[in-house]
Amino acid sequence: MRLKAPIAGILIAGMLLAGSGAVSVVYTPRFETEMLMPSPSSSLQETTLTLDFSSPSVTAKGDYVNVNVDGARKTRSAGAPILPAVTTTLTFPLGTRILNVSYQMPAPSLLSLPAKVMPAPTPINLSGGLRSTVEEGPVYRQEAAHPPDWLAWRTNGGLKDGEHVTFLTLTAYPVRYLSREQRALYVSSLNVTVSYEEAPPTSWTDHYELLVISPATYRLPLNRLVEHKESLGVSTRWVSLRQIYTGTYFAPGGSDRAEQIKYFIKNAVEEWGTRYVLLVGGVDRLPARTAYMVPGGEESFLSDLYYADLYDGQGRFSSWDSNQNGYYGEYNHTVGGEVCNDHMDLYPDVYVGRLACRSVIEVAIVVNKIVGYESTSPGDWFDRMVVVGGDSFDDSPWGTDYYEGEITVNQSLDYMPGVTPVKLLGSNGQLSTDRIIDELSQGAGFVNFEGHGNYLSWATHPPHDYGTWIGITARDIPKLKNGDHLPVMVLGGCHIASMGHFYECFTWRLVRALNGGAIAATGFTSLSWGADDDVNGNGHPDIIEYASGYLDTLVFKQYGQNGVHIMGQVCADAVTEYLNTAPVEWTNAFLDIWDAKTVGAWVLLGDPSLHIGGAL
Repeated sequence: MRLKAPIAGILIAGMLLAGSGAVSVVYTPRFETEMLMPSPSSSLQETTLTLDFSSPSVTAKGDYVNVNVDGARKTRSAGAPILPAVTTTLTFPLGTRILNVSYQMPAPSLLSLPAKVMPAPTPINLSGGLRSTVEEGPVYRQEAAHPPDWLAWRTNGGLKDGEHVTFLTLTAYPVRYLSREQRALYVSSLNVTVSYEEAPPTSWTDHYELLVISPATYRLPLNRLVEHKESLGVSTRWVSLRQIYTGTYFAPGGSDRAEQIKYFIKNAVEEWGTRYVLLVGGVDRLPARTAYMVPGGEESFLSDLYYADLYDGQGRFSSWDSNQNGYYGEYNHTVGGEVCNDHMDLYPDVYVGRLACRSVIEVAIVVNKIVGYESTSPGDWFDRMVVVGGDSFDDSPWGTDYYEGEITVNQSLDYMPGVTPVKLLGSNGQLSTDRIIDELSQGAGFVNFEGHGNYLSWATHPPHDYGTWIGITARDIPKLKNGDHLPVMVLGGCHIASMGHFYECFTWRLVRALNGGAIAATGFTSLSWGADDDVNGNGHPDIIEYASGYLDTLVFKQYGQNGVHIMGQVCADAVTEYLNTAPVEWTNAFLDIWDAKTVGAWVLLGDPSLHIGGAL
């Protein structure tokens, strides 16, 4: 074992708990709603993989210790010990049935610890309100090892390179904590065998790549968008909400208007080969789904991921109301004294974006922006990337001095080779409202704000000055004069894209701005969450490894590293990578609540079929 800090009393017992050689274990699928059996005529297939782990090292963290394994991410379930987790995702044709996952391993060794393992803190919200707190949860009072097993898994339906697939996500836990004994078990490897019945590849007809859905009153300005997309070779169909509700094309299904729209999208994917869905209308005209994921002081939020998540891992309809109680997207939601949880897949199966227009005039404005953007080759302005951040949280109680917003936007820049960075940071003296307005007015290909927000403003702090707020408000947006030099904007902060208020949200105001603003923007409809310090002890600030900061930076990774240039695919692939690297959660069926809410509340306000950079 390697010591990374001078901690006395650490002992590797080297104790073989189950004799020599390998231990063969058949792992029972805990998280599936039913035990799957092979079809009578099926051909059972197997795939195997070996997961190797370094010996654990231990570092001090205040009154606690961190246990580290090279290359592993860390669990972040609040109140539970922070432990190494190695997550691997396998890909199969959509509808593949995972029948069993088993593993073999060498006998585990025993590690004595000088202190308790650090518990995960609650995340910190990006409204500038609640701070993160550390409390030892029930795990610290149990005798059994945590996590309960060495391996967990889940299946999901999603998209990989634009193709419909089943993801099998395996999370190995190479270290399991015995809290009552202040010791840990660890293994050096797992040999995993997956038994499955492979589904045939999907072969859906390709008629309309882009589906545009809106109230009928928006048809006239949307005709121009349809014609424009067709001229680019993107086959497009406009459908009114009334046509969906009355069954003009497909028999209507679902218990309410939102579910009728979702079933229509599913039919369009299967019958028309639809890849992109553009929802046009504010939520009072075209509903979003109210999801009941309940951490951090708010019972519900609006989600458009609901429309994108069509299938579960077996290719079945993902309803978000698996308990059929009329509340969708439940996670820790209490109804009549009972805590309710729905099985949610959460992976996008179609690329969805929204133009949250409240009038025909707004539709015309945004259509003009999209047509102009995609009809023009970008100039030098497109090479500029404006990033804005500061010192989001006071992390001094943790013994660190991170400027979280600056760290996040710098990570975004690291993913974007070749851009000309424009850094408006608290630490370099360039952060001011006037500078933000001036730099945005010069145009940019991309913009990233990371800090705090509400539905009418964004702001952050200079270093160590948490009583001072510097940023931009909805009243400043008309001052932007970037004309047709329009950026893709990624906005980090609570409620920055919160739809459904009397006043239009900050993110949408940027997209529908008349003489500039943005061509598309992402943000959160709810409280968003981050992490300060390096609580997990892996040497990297937690703000870019977890929750909103991690998800926002993945947008730039998809474009700058993975070469994805279609707006909806960039966003969907960011969500997919986030979920594929999130550990399978033991305490509640599939994901940690904070991960589920992070992706569920994140929305694209823009055209999902938009080619970033304009004309080819």
